[in-house]
Amino acid sequence: MKAFWLGLVLLVSSLPLAAATAPAGLQSRAWVVIDQVSGRELAGRQADLPLAPASLTQLMTAYVLLGDIKKNKLSLAETVTVPESATRADGARIFLKAGDPASVDTLIQAMLVVSATDAVLTLVQAVDGSEADFVARMNSEARRLGMTRTRFMNATGLTEPGHESSARDLAILSRALIRDFPERLGWFAQKQVAYNGLTQYNANRLLWRDSTVDGLKVGRTAQAGYCMAASAKRGTQRRIAIVLGARNDAQRTQDALKLLNYGFENFDSALLYRAQNTVKTLQVYRGARASVNLGFLQDFHLLAPRGALSRVKAQVITQRPVVAPIRRGQQLGTLRLVLDGEILGDYPLVALHDVAVAGIFGRGWDSIRLLFQ
Repeated sequence: MKAFWLGLVLLVSSLPLAAATAPAGLQSRAWVVIDQVSGRELAGRQADLPLAPASLTQLMTAYVLLGDIKKNKLSLAETVTVPESATRADGARIFLKAGDPASVDTLIQAMLVVSATDAVLTLVQAVDGSEADFVARMNSEARRLGMTRTRFMNATGLTEPGHESSARDLAILSRALIRDFPERLGWFAQKQVAYNGLTQYNANRLLWRDSTVDGLKVGRTAQAGYCMAASAKRGTQRRIAIVLGARNDAQRTQDALKLLNYGFENFDSALLYRAQNTVKTLQVYRGARASVNLGFLQDFHLLAPRGALSRVKAQVITQRPVVAPIRRGQQLGTLRLVLDGEILGDYPLVALHDVAVAGIFGRGWDSIRLLFQ
């Protein structure tokens, strides 16, 4: 193997969490904090424990609805008719009246700001005809996103046997919302919503307490306790904290803020390589092209503890010789990250393009050259 040391200061996503003292004094039943851009988990406790998610369920309801809007299956400007069943549901509400028209825009705001079940049920029945059909799509999206501890039984988050998620799964969902619908993030930071002469306020206290917080959602039921999905951006960094099973509003607020502060004070994240950027070029034998470029097919984000950046090194390791044919996405090398002599992680470097087999003469000449490798 041959190694090439890059003349770059690198950030690392695989550093042990022991590099920083884990947040102390958190009382919620389960919690996790992640770096949004890389998805790296910074700290967690009982993060995979299946629990009732209360109104954090509506983060997935929003994800599905925003996908419909993006695909032009639903319009913010259109109005839908409030069904009788929506007005009879338990939970928070904006007091919709059966048969009345309501705009999709207003209903989504009511869902995200005050967890209005009447707004949720009006929306899901308008787009899919029934809550059951909409919930099937919610579960399909959960599987696609890798939410392995989640099963939705309804679109509202009201208590129902088998309706559960986990702190880690809800962090995955929160990250996907911000990544896939960044233009809609302002809705999650909205402090109030007015409908039919009544103004209601967002129960996410962090929106008033910390100006860097811009969402995402709070929830509460007798079974779930007090829950929160909190997102904050400070400078170019963004962190997401999930808190489940707090005893009261003050506890969930305090725990979420502690987690966000921990994430910002102990770690930095950055984009190292953009998708399709060349990290290393290798000579190719028996190929229609003389070389192949290696890199990452997706943006490659890395994470580092504060103060470690200047000491991190990178090594590109490749197997030689490289012989055609080569498929795009085929691993041909490894990016190894090292800090103070310790290997922190290996990341696959893949071919950024295909390389077909050369003609008979090219193959013959390269076969002779390979004898001397």
